Amino acid sequence: MHLKKHIESMILEINNNKNLISEEVIKNTPERIETFYKEIFSGLNIDPYTFLERKFPVKNNDLVLEKNITFYSMCEHHFLPFFGKISIGYIPNGEIVGFGDIIKVIETYCKRPQLQERLCEEIAETLFKGLKCQGVYVLMEAEHTCMTMRGVKAIGSKVITTSSKGVFNTQDNLKIEFLNLIKL
Repeated sequence: MHLKKHIESMILEINNNKNLISEEVIKNTPERIETFYKEIFSGLNIDPYTFLERKFPVKNNDLVLEKNITFYSMCEHHFLPFFGKISIGYIPNGEIVGFGDIIKVIETYCKRPQLQERLCEEIAETLFKGLKCQGVYVLMEAEHTCMTMRGVKAIGSKVITTSSKGVFNTQDNLKIEFLNLIKL
């Protein structure tokens, strides 16, 4: 059965034969939701490492930082959105990639059913391996609608996760520099 038919069945079940949901919704909403799901989960069909293939040489290996990258994803437990900001820092190893390529890696992982903790780790691991850099640090801050719309209804609460690789795990001064720079 196609996704559209499953969504239609769900809408009919919610309606519970009470005719409270209009015919237009029953007829057209399943296709809109199917189209949305195909877009929002399109990262399942993309290899994020492909965005890190084109590299540019650099003479120094100073910290590269990209901060306040807006993202959204879908919680795999409730299929409700979570969204926020990601900041990424890395220490090159003679090569860098374009800033847009880093954003494409983030978008690829965000367009999958996710847990924030895993999302943070996947981005860090992919950048570390794909860039073959000396180290990477990822900090994410997100609001989860599964916590604000239902359950505990903790409106305005944020979840912060981090993941670090390489020299960021052995040189505390690099973590401190990263954290100070994202405050600017």
